Amino acid sequence: MNEKVAKKIGEAYAFAQVLQDTYQSNESVIQDLFGSHADTIMSTAEEQIASLHAIADETEMAEVVVPKAERTAEKISNMGEMYVGDQWDNPVEVLEWMSFFVGGAIVHWQLISGSAAAMGHQELHELASNGAQYYSDLMEQLREYSIEVGKGRVEG
Repeated sequence: MNEKVAKKIGEAYAFAQVLQDTYQSNESVIQDLFGSHADTIMSTAEEQIASLHAIADETEMAEVVVPKAERTAEKISNMGEMYVGDQWDNPVEVLEWMSFFVGGAIVHWQLISGSAAAMGHQELHELASNGAQYYSDLMEQLREYSIEVGKGRVEG
């Protein structure tokens, strides 16, 4: 595994960390946005973090992955704070931010999937494919929620 791939792994690791933190800090609004999908956030993110860390250890790239995860998590968190500000109780503001966040996570997992396939690393490829699908499912839930919000703006 080269450093570019290791850094992408660190970034996916960061998305999982920030998703956990966002859920813990804003459980009510995240439950509203993601519905039944919210029940899996903590466990799925923990599994992703543990699996990515194990691969980083196995490939002797933890010294690249972990610091990259920390820096990226801080950047993502700061972007969320800039976007949402003091409106974390406003589902529409959080919805808009989460659509950026989840879209970014999908792309990062897809990049890792492509790298893993090219490297012939089956475990990482499966993990990345599952990660991309998980965030795609979250995006679908956000899409459905946004349609309902849009309808509500006309009706109410």
